[in-house]
Amino acid sequence: MNRRLLERIAWHLDQQDVAAQLIPLFCETLLWGRGKGAPWSLSVGAPVGASLTVTPVAQLAHLPVLRIDWPDRELPGVTARRAVQRALSKRHTEHLLCYCTVEQRRIAFTWARRRRDGKIELRTLPYEVGSPARTTIERLEKLAFSLQDLEGGEPPVTMLIDRLDAAFDVEAVTKAFYQEIANWYFWAQGRDDLRLPKDVVTDEDRALFFIRLLTRLIFCWFLRKKRDPRTGKGLLPDELFEPSAIPGLLVDSSPDACTYYPAILQNLFFATLNTEPDRPGEAPRRRFLDPGAGGRSEDHMVHAFWRNARLLRDPEAFARLLRPVPFLNGGLFECLDDRRPRGNSSFTEEVRIDGFSEDPRKQPKLPNDLFFGAERVVDLSGAYGDKKRRRERVRPLLEILRRYNFTLMENTPLTQEVALDPELLGHVFENLLAAFNPETGSVARKATGSFYTPRVVVDWMVDQVLLRHFNRVLARLRGIDPLEPPDRRLGRLLAWEEEVPCFTPSETEALIDAIDHLKVLDPACGSGAFPIGMLQKLVSLLRKLDPDNAGWRRRQEAALDRIESPPAREAARRAIERAFARDNDDYGRKLYLIENCLYGVDIQPIAVQIARLRCFIALIVDQAIDPDAPNRGILPLPNLETKLVAANALLGLKGGQLRLGNERVRRLEAALMAVRHDYFTARRYREKKALRIRDQQLRNELAQALESTGAFTPYDTERIVEWNPYQAQRAASFFDPAWMFGLLSPGNDGVFDIVIGNPPYVRQEQLKHLTVTDSRGETRPLKQVLRELYACYTGTADLYVYFFERAIRLLRTGGTLAFITSNKYMRAAYGAKLRAYLAYTTALRIILDFGDADVFTSIAYPAIVVAEKTRHVERVQFPSASTLERHLGSAPNVLRILAWNPAAGVTDFPAIFETQAHELPQRDLRTDGWRLERPAVLRLLERLRRTGTPLGEYVGGRFYYGIKTGFNQAFIVDRPTRDRLIAEDPASAELLKPFLRGRDVKRWRYTFA
Repeated sequence: MNRRLLERIAWHLDQQDVAAQLIPLFCETLLWGRGKGAPWSLSVGAPVGASLTVTPVAQLAHLPVLRIDWPDRELPGVTARRAVQRALSKRHTEHLLCYCTVEQRRIAFTWARRRRDGKIELRTLPYEVGSPARTTIERLEKLAFSLQDLEGGEPPVTMLIDRLDAAFDVEAVTKAFYQEIANWYFWAQGRDDLRLPKDVVTDEDRALFFIRLLTRLIFCWFLRKKRDPRTGKGLLPDELFEPSAIPGLLVDSSPDACTYYPAILQNLFFATLNTEPDRPGEAPRRRFLDPGAGGRSEDHMVHAFWRNARLLRDPEAFARLLRPVPFLNGGLFECLDDRRPRGNSSFTEEVRIDGFSEDPRKQPKLPNDLFFGAERVVDLSGAYGDKKRRRERVRPLLEILRRYNFTLMENTPLTQEVALDPELLGHVFENLLAAFNPETGSVARKATGSFYTPRVVVDWMVDQVLLRHFNRVLARLRGIDPLEPPDRRLGRLLAWEEEVPCFTPSETEALIDAIDHLKVLDPACGSGAFPIGMLQKLVSLLRKLDPDNAGWRRRQEAALDRIESPPAREAARRAIERAFARDNDDYGRKLYLIENCLYGVDIQPIAVQIARLRCFIALIVDQAIDPDAPNRGILPLPNLETKLVAANALLGLKGGQLRLGNERVRRLEAALMAVRHDYFTARRYREKKALRIRDQQLRNELAQALESTGAFTPYDTERIVEWNPYQAQRAASFFDPAWMFGLLSPGNDGVFDIVIGNPPYVRQEQLKHLTVTDSRGETRPLKQVLRELYACYTGTADLYVYFFERAIRLLRTGGTLAFITSNKYMRAAYGAKLRAYLAYTTALRIILDFGDADVFTSIAYPAIVVAEKTRHVERVQFPSASTLERHLGSAPNVLRILAWNPAAGVTDFPAIFETQAHELPQRDLRTDGWRLERPAVLRLLERLRRTGTPLGEYVGGRFYYGIKTGFNQAFIVDRPTRDRLIAEDPASAELLKPFLRGRDVKRWRYTFA
């Protein structure tokens, strides 16, 4: 980076008259040409509904830079920016807008660019005058041109577009942030001058401690972005996070002191954000711990009270800072310290995972220099497994967070803020989780932040499954004479543009009803990419179909009649009134979509916590701050313990769903589901505690009832009852949607309309060493258990193969599956059973094979499959080979297929798929291997097979590992090295032989090493 240039850009942006600085910024510092023409008035439609002044600032390669004086203290939101773009497009389709707020405290640079598919994408760089965040300054540097660039006149359009792409690249900002966070994470883990709580014992415990700390603190950083537009104050006091203000809070803020974490962060996390605010006329809830007599307080292990007043300069001033902070609820800020029984005795012992205590011996010792102070250069080569990482720059955590723009708005493919949005949480923690996971650790540490599902992939897969689901909904309607085919109208409904397609009243009602009853599962949800992607899209649909929320609210009120308990029914009614009370329509949409429609499972509890966190942020963004209202107008967050669960999705219960039990079992199960429904909206600590106790009582009664039915093994009965959704630290050893979500189906069919996700890519070699506890309570090799459970089992199959079969069983007949996985099952021998299973139980709709395109690191050779379930098949019902052949020969289904060209940009794949995908009859996908070619190419391949000898037949089916050199770098050379060696000694030509590895063989071609 050019330091002088960065300083000049920062100087322009931090002036009092920032609007007047735009012309010198672009024309003198960045060397763009002067803008043309005089200011003019632009009439903008809803939701802006005003005339705005547009002033030319600069121009280059026919792209104008324009200033808009925005008549508000806050920058325009997404819909307002889109309205301005539509109004301006009549004059300039592509442009760079500079929004300046009325007080000139905030500015945003918005680039409108036409995408390959013709849609207009808006990318925005925000800036607040005087902010320490450097993102916008560093990105604007990429728009600078040198005199050498301009020697021949204006640069070509392609050069300008490349510069704009680099400046407005969200991915680059996210990767830079991840690299800084990863450096801090590995440095913190490796320090030997800190001490963690006593029950943080293993390397995994240590990793999870720091991941939880990061999660909580980054969530607080997002909360800081939620500000009252009248006062400019955020939900959290800035003084808690500003290095310049912290010495005024702490008695000792020196780098080696361990005061910031216990005195400020722990009090904020556990005793403020997770504690109800004080109420007039009641004893204060938010207060410091009563020290008690004799050294033992009555408040011992009660995490609702502040601690460590002795570490604060002025405890009462600190209390005044924290008292206005709203209570958020949700599990993220629950302290994990607890008491547990000591063996079989009546005594208990302390469990210290967070170490929220007055006793210094029980506290974690985290030096202040982890959070603020000077940056340093450290050796992280061991952590990364890379000798080049011996001199890595590490900044303290608060300094890292201060340098970046954060936004509460989730980006969409057409509207992106070049800032760290909530999806960033998913990116960062998917990578950190992968870094300590034994199956992915070494790869993830070297992947520099690409261990997640790209946004464009998530969005496209969500569109494909919803398109098919809603097509089935409209197909059931009778007497409808649509103005245009449903496919086209649904495509416009799913698009991110504001255009509302034409649907008849009965179609609109049917679609809203279908959304209300929709059940979507991600069986390996990770940090929540697919559940949140689905949530965003469903909110967008409801906004178009039901703009005033009348239909959506009516459906939630109708559901009240199904609640038997009058107090619970009244509480639910009040919750609906609160959710729809103020100008926060999207809050009501999101809340009930999360409660009724979206479900997730993951085997890692910390991943589930992060997925819940993203749901929380999605709800907070739509709430307005009201300083005069209780809790500052913020509705406490729902409890998501029974919506996103930590469990092993591949292992079910031996006896099936609980509905097989007797009347007593069904009654107890219904009572338990009612308790968990009430818990979703429970806010007060006492109310939640009472529901948890009632949950435990019902589970104990259920254990006795299940034993009498004989429907479950004794061990399954035990683990059914022991599964505690409120236990944040443990994953269940099984997954059952009836027990965990209360979802029951008639017959043996599945319960979900859509199963979507990115199953973990775990190689079969790594499965050999894994064990699980089966339904009899015996510890056995995982592969043995999988063999008993899955028709698709093959000893050499990778783990994702079993997720396919499990997903199809969990789907209702007619439901839709969308997975992105490795493509190896399409041709490998271990995929033969899966190919047969898919052919027999589904109608395949889409196969998009990316081959060796660099989509993302966590999957080798990724491919997307979309299929609709046509029949429910249990393992014992799977047909014989001859039945399969007859079925395949008569299958009428036609699917769309695309084998990706690696030369194309992956971000453009949705548009390329629409224009280049071809149709193929499902019967042409043979069980001996799928060939994703056009029918003419398949016929040519058949001719080649008849006239030649396939390699497998040529070697008699005896494939071996090939040459094992022991050290490839010593024996395998590239083409330039070969040529140099022969030039030096022509006799070398006899010794150097062509060498092929698997990675050198591509589709239709090969390249020698």
